[in-house]
Amino acid sequence: MGRAETVIDPVLPLFRNVPSVRPGVCRICRTGPNNKPNGEPYEICSSCARTVNGFRRYAEPVVSISLAVEEGDDNGLFRLVARREAVPAGTDLLRPVTLMAATLSRFYDAHQACLTQVAGGPFTMVTHIPSTRLDRPAEAFHIMPRVIDRIAALRALYKPVLLTNFEHAAVLRRRDSHPDAFRLMGMPNGAQALRDERVLLVDDLFVSGAHMQSAAYALFKAGAEEVVALAILRLIVPSAWHENRRSIWQEASDQPFSFDRCCLCSSTKR
Repeated sequence: MGRAETVIDPVLPLFRNVPSVRPGVCRICRTGPNNKPNGEPYEICSSCARTVNGFRRYAEPVVSISLAVEEGDDNGLFRLVARREAVPAGTDLLRPVTLMAATLSRFYDAHQACLTQVAGGPFTMVTHIPSTRLDRPAEAFHIMPRVIDRIAALRALYKPVLLTNFEHAAVLRRRDSHPDAFRLMGMPNGAQALRDERVLLVDDLFVSGAHMQSAAYALFKAGAEEVVALAILRLIVPSAWHENRRSIWQEASDQPFSFDRCCLCSSTKR
């Protein structure tokens, strides 16, 4: 924990709290849903409504450690995690894999109980979502295995069981999910290789949910008892015309970030 704090503390102002579920916050991904014609917010956002549509089971909630924006002066965390840029931290440069491992380690240490409560018991497996970018060879080697390898509690349970079905990769790039976008390594469709497994599915960035929910569905289809999705960042677009997203980002920017709270337990720790 001390090592993680040393890495994160210089850039802690870049982090933004993820809200707990309430009216105006999507119950799945914790960003802002649209409002109904009567002015009341929907329970889930349009992206989640689209990406879980047709799936018998999906990951709910998706737990993200921090909100992030892609553009503007507050996009430092997005640049680190999504664009893989090193950023200044004191007199040194902070590398993406170092920051991501420290963030995931510190969050897991603080909120393992929150995550296992959602899972219904201790995790029996940790895995990640493989790359879907054959058109970008440098991205074919995902950073998450290196991140997970630096965290002893996750490394002990890590199994890279998912493979990308590149036939459907274009669907994911359109930010739509697909039930066959991923398959289990060495297992035909329908095989119950993960029966009774409680899986922690880890990714770096949650945008629409297409990748996360497609991967979660593949794990459920393989027999997983429960899949808990954990993302380092949840991208949010706080447009002036989108009341709920703008309100969530403003609240997150006004409040100091703390690893003592998460979107699952913040309502009880305030």
